Amino acid sequence: MRHPPITSLGALLLTVWLDPGLLLAQSPSTPPPASAPETSTNTASHLAENPESLANRRKQDFQVRTNSSFEVSTSTNGSHSINPGFYHDFSWRGWNGLHLEVSQRTPLKSPREMLGLRSLSNAPVSHLEQLKMSVNFGAVFELDGAAYRTSGSLNIPDDIQLRRGLLRFYGDFILVLPVSYMIEFGYVPHKFNLNKAWLSSDHINYLGYLVVGVFQPPMGLDMMTSSRDISFMEPASVLQALAPGNEAGIRIGQPFGNYRATWSLGIFAGGVTEIEYGNASRNYGNLIGRLTWLPISHLAPPDRPDENELLHFGLSANLQYSPSSVVEYRSRPESYLAPRLIDTGTIGARASGEVAGEAAYVNGPFSVQGEFIDSYVRGTNGADLNFYGFYASASWFLTGESRPYDPVNGQFKRLVPLRNFDFGRGGAWGAFQAGVRFSYTDLDSGDVRGGRMGLLMGELNWYLHSHVRWMFNGGVGRTSGGARDGNLTLFQTRIGVDF
Repeated sequence: MRHPPITSLGALLLTVWLDPGLLLAQSPSTPPPASAPETSTNTASHLAENPESLANRRKQDFQVRTNSSFEVSTSTNGSHSINPGFYHDFSWRGWNGLHLEVSQRTPLKSPREMLGLRSLSNAPVSHLEQLKMSVNFGAVFELDGAAYRTSGSLNIPDDIQLRRGLLRFYGDFILVLPVSYMIEFGYVPHKFNLNKAWLSSDHINYLGYLVVGVFQPPMGLDMMTSSRDISFMEPASVLQALAPGNEAGIRIGQPFGNYRATWSLGIFAGGVTEIEYGNASRNYGNLIGRLTWLPISHLAPPDRPDENELLHFGLSANLQYSPSSVVEYRSRPESYLAPRLIDTGTIGARASGEVAGEAAYVNGPFSVQGEFIDSYVRGTNGADLNFYGFYASASWFLTGESRPYDPVNGQFKRLVPLRNFDFGRGGAWGAFQAGVRFSYTDLDSGDVRGGRMGLLMGELNWYLHSHVRWMFNGGVGRTSGGARDGNLTLFQTRIGVDF
């Protein structure tokens, strides 16, 4: 005889309640986002840069654990102890840096135990994380050297300096709710600076990930991508001039459409911290939003680069307003050791806005990328000003790698060479990338003569390891229409290590 639907459903619920292992066996946990698998070194570096990725990985870590998960293990690199109540981990994780973690778990009774029945030996054991604190210690060191040849009113001395010397701390903690955090500070030429300091929540329905603190606003593909993961030594001059740098603010956003699109929206306060590059305006508030879309999305793991193909489009906007603010746009010639060659100076303005478009295509080892930004400024004297710029770049991995993409954040991430440099064993040389970029920035409008700058740059990058890179950039450029006019030829190199 056929059971009524309600009776069958009740029997099923009672069975699952008494033995939840049946349900878990048939319903595995939700897999991570549809992206290329990451090695451990790539994962840690990427999580340290992206609040959403760190929160997403943490969410995977806090799942139901089975009895077999609790085992005691030791390591020569550190100590590990696990029991149903207390867990601690102190270990050196190679290129992932130093890891510290302590947590207190409270076992929850199963439904069978609550009824006075004996628990099944293979039934999962749920653990409520009452207290958890983890921290990863890392650092970034980059040394730059540059030589310049100039004409006209340009005069730039050759130089060699520590480009970045940063310490960073990131991880997560649970007191009432799970929260991720990241702090990065240290030296950039001629100053010490707080680069990043943020807190990020777990995914919130309809709002996505909530991020609060100092971080990169969602504008500009190369600005969103970590400075240690972009192809050239510095972002294009137009991004340095018009796109915002790291600012204090609050942001929400999440991927959607099966991880083929992302949205983000944030409110920021300009001028709170010193920035390495980006919009130099101060004493204003801004509203920034960004949308990205992948019409082509065939993301492959690093060991199958020929299968990696994607087409990325993005659109972002920035609205700035203050009754008593000034805006300023300025840029170096894509070399941090050089002075700013184009500069609008301070412009009295109550409101301004930027609109930016971005596109990128990757097919195996080949990739192209470009961005355009237009800024509209309403001056306090009633004059309307317009500044704009663009860049286009192309690159090729001579050793066959392909640029990896992060669909959670709509940006590129850390490259993992197919074979790390190991001359002593097997003669592996790591990964080599060659590329070219043209950029143009126009900061002349109305009575403002900030100058125009065009640059043609070439690159050759040697990735000895995912955390060690030696970069060579060289190119020619010209500035005109501003306080400094002339031609420029430059060659620069950088050795960078991070862990």
